Amino acid sequence: MSKKWLLLTLTMVIMLVCAGCGKEESTAKLNLTVKQLEEFYPGDISKVDHIEVRSGSTGELKTYTDKQVVQDWIGKVRHIKLTPDPNQEGRVGFLYSVVLFEDKEKKLVFTPGGIGGAYYLHSPELVKGISELFQSK
Repeated sequence: MSKKWLLLTLTMVIMLVCAGCGKEESTAKLNLTVKQLEEFYPGDISKVDHIEVRSGSTGELKTYTDKQVVQDWIGKVRHIKLTPDPNQEGRVGFLYSVVLFEDKEKKLVFTPGGIGGAYYLHSPELVKGISELFQSK
C-alpha cells in the first residue's frame, strides 16, 4: 500500500512540474518582441478618426473627434516603442485606457502597460502622451 502512495505522490509531483512548465511555454508562445505602437494597429493607424481615453483613477471618459487633434496625437505616439514585460502574470487596474476608432469601429484598445493581451514595461513617453491628451479637454 505504501508503494501506491509513493507512486501517487510521484505522479502528482510530475503533473505539477509539467503544469508549471506549460505556463512558461504558453508565455513563450506569445513571441513578444519590442514593437512600435503603430505595429499593433490592424491596418493604417493614420485612418484613426476618433479616440476615447478613460482615466483608471476616476473612471472619467473623454472622447476626441477633432481630426486635427486625433492626427496630431497619433503622430506623437505612433512610433513609441513598447518593450514586453518579462513578467506576464495577470494584474488589475490601469492608469488610462485608450480606444482607437476608425469609422465608428473599435480597432485597438490598450493601456500604457498592456496591449493585445500582453503586458509591456512602463513607457514614460506613452504615459505623457496619453496624459497630455486627457488633460487637453
